Amino acid sequence: MNKTRYGNRDKRRKTNVVLNALIGIVLILILAVGYQLILGGEKEETSNSKISDQQETQSEETAADQEDNASDEAENKDKETQNTSGDEQSAEDKAAEEKAAEEKAKEEEKQKKEKEQSEDPNEGATVTEGEPGSDVAEVIENPNWKPVGTTQEGDHTAVYDKGSTDWQEMTKALTAATGVQADNMTIWRLENNGSPDDAIGTISAKGSDEKLRVSIQFVENEGWKPVKVEKLK
Repeated sequence: MNKTRYGNRDKRRKTNVVLNALIGIVLILILAVGYQLILGGEKEETSNSKISDQQETQSEETAADQEDNASDEAENKDKETQNTSGDEQSAEDKAAEEKAAEEKAKEEEKQKKEKEQSEDPNEGATVTEGEPGSDVAEVIENPNWKPVGTTQEGDHTAVYDKGSTDWQEMTKALTAATGVQADNMTIWRLENNGSPDDAIGTISAKGSDEKLRVSIQFVENEGWKPVKVEKLK
């Protein structure tokens, strides 16, 4: 009977040991699983955090690159604008210089012709007597007479209206032939002389009784040129 009790006790003890061992194993497994879950969550959170940081860094870098690119494009556009503006300015300056040089040349030519006009119009001239019975006392012709210049271009049609360009240029030709300046000149007649490019004017100096009849001819792009001066009786 004692052996039976001892045997039962020994079995219970062994059973308890096995149960305790199993419980211990289960607890270890539970702890291990829990640890894995916790560690996995932390790793995932860390990974997600790193990915988020990387994405944020990439976004910042992309934004910075875009700003740099935009800045570079703006700078390049500014340079292109400046270069274009410089080229346009250079072209404008060149055109202005050419125009100024052209105007200077015209002015010098004008002064030269005015100087020639102010000289003795009879220098180098040939003077002959008028035909008997005519109203002409003397006829003066001079090979040194030149066109007085003109601002008119293209086909020319003489205009005999006072104040017109033609009238002013014809008056210069009358001065070149006679030496009588426009502000001291009385124009009695100024009219066509048989063709569109020929005119004839009768003038006198203010305060003088001597009348001069002047034949002039228009030379294309050069202006009116004296041809002949007749001193009237």
